[in-house]
Amino acid sequence: MKVEFTKMHGTGNDFVLIDEWDGEVISEKAKPNFVERISERHTGVGSDGVIFIQKSEGFDAKFVFYNPDGSVAEMCGNGIRCFAKYIYEKGQVEKTEMTVETSAGVKYLKLTLFNDTVEQVRVDMGAPQIRRGEAQVAGDPEDTFIDQEVIVGDTPYRLTAVGMGNPHAILFLDELDFIEVVSLGGKIRNLKRLFPNGVNVQFTSHKENNEFNIRTFERGVEDETLACGTGICAAAVAAVLNKKADPRKAVKFNGPGGRLSAEFELDGEGNITKVYLVGPAIEVFKGVLKYNLGEA
Repeated sequence: MKVEFTKMHGTGNDFVLIDEWDGEVISEKAKPNFVERISERHTGVGSDGVIFIQKSEGFDAKFVFYNPDGSVAEMCGNGIRCFAKYIYEKGQVEKTEMTVETSAGVKYLKLTLFNDTVEQVRVDMGAPQIRRGEAQVAGDPEDTFIDQEVIVGDTPYRLTAVGMGNPHAILFLDELDFIEVVSLGGKIRNLKRLFPNGVNVQFTSHKENNEFNIRTFERGVEDETLACGTGICAAAVAAVLNKKADPRKAVKFNGPGGRLSAEFELDGEGNITKVYLVGPAIEVFKGVLKYNLGEA
């Protein structure tokens, strides 16, 4: 069979989008195999994940996201911005403020347009998950995991765990140029005694004021990616928790794929009640993939 797809990226975090608005294109059983094939960068299209665009019964649209290894992911901040641009410009949802159903709950998106083209998408990522139980960290579910020492190999590192629908471990380092992101990130990702479901790893360095540099090891991709939207939100929250950023201002992050920012909504005591991810989404190209159903 022939499967039409669209390739998009958000600050270098790239995705393949499959339009199932008018009906199922790839069966649920076949999706993991299909995703692995199409995500492979040498023999497929290549991507950091595959997005299936579907109708929702109670909301404007449904966002279904798979990691390149064929596993289902709870949420992807860069991916949902690409999703929003696609469904608006395709005319499937003719709103600049929309509600999207995801595995991590309903997300509220606000689009900024120029000549009827989506330039920026602001995603309400919801409340950060700080307690161990919510952030998918082993131990007392009511405790937090902020600036805790963890031995990786023979080296101590200080980690902060924050969930944004999916789990993240954040490290604050002096510089990032010589960090072995894949090697060290893979070791932290697989600390199952601490992170039983695995974890995304955010390597972050403070540049100035509310600005940081960031590099990401992404669970499911099992490699460094050019950007991670939920990771930037988690890192922004961790920066506030570690008193490295002012939550009353946007926190900006410079990654290999470009710049994204996180903004906060605070309660009367200054606690973060919502995180917003703000950034662009770009269409790269469209294509048709030949897919053999017998390989599912």
